[in-house]
Amino acid sequence: MYIKAGIGKKIEELLDLQKQYKSREVAMTRSLEESGGKVTQLSDSVAFFKSIIPDTKKAIASAEKSIDLLENKCQNLEDIISVKDRKIIALVDQILFKTKHNDVTIELEIYSSTHERKLWAKRRSESEHDLET
Repeated sequence: MYIKAGIGKKIEELLDLQKQYKSREVAMTRSLEESGGKVTQLSDSVAFFKSIIPDTKKAIASAEKSIDLLENKCQNLEDIISVKDRKIIALVDQILFKTKHNDVTIELEIYSSTHERKLWAKRRSESEHDLET
């Protein structure tokens, strides 16, 4: 009887271990299936990114060419602006040189600014009262 009880207990333990084994086996199978799905997703992602690398390289090369062209155009525009600035300065210098030698008491026909127009109006008003002006 003790032997039967001992054997019965061992059988129960073995059945319990078998249940634990089955449960773990099911859990590991699910885990492997999930991992397999994730591995498939990662493999697909890697394949996708590998496939777009050549197009990305072409796009980068094209963008670099565009940047170079724009930098050249920018430099050309800066050069043009510099030349025009120098020309404007030369013209202003010529104008200033000529106005130094002109009679500034002769009223202009066309005023370059409102300030200049007001200045001449003030001079006219003053000259009405001061005959020497």
